[in-house]
Amino acid sequence: MKVVGKYPNAFSANVAKGMLESEGIPAQVLNEYLPLVAGVVNSDLLSIELAVRDEDYSEAKRLLAACSNAE
Repeated sequence: MKVVGKYPNAFSANVAKGMLESEGIPAQVLNEYLPLVAGVVNSDLLSIELAVRDEDYSEAKRLLAACSNAE
């Protein structure tokens, strides 16, 4: 697994995960509940990460960049 993105909150990470999965790329949100356990609402130290299989990394980065540019 490779980290394809870091997000400030679980909602943003899960939106990106859903977009990748709709394109056939399985993804996993990492550290989703860590801020709750640590008692932190938003911190750069506790970023929520999105990971994909190694073989999907390049395509996932391309799709996320395209989505980001469309906004």
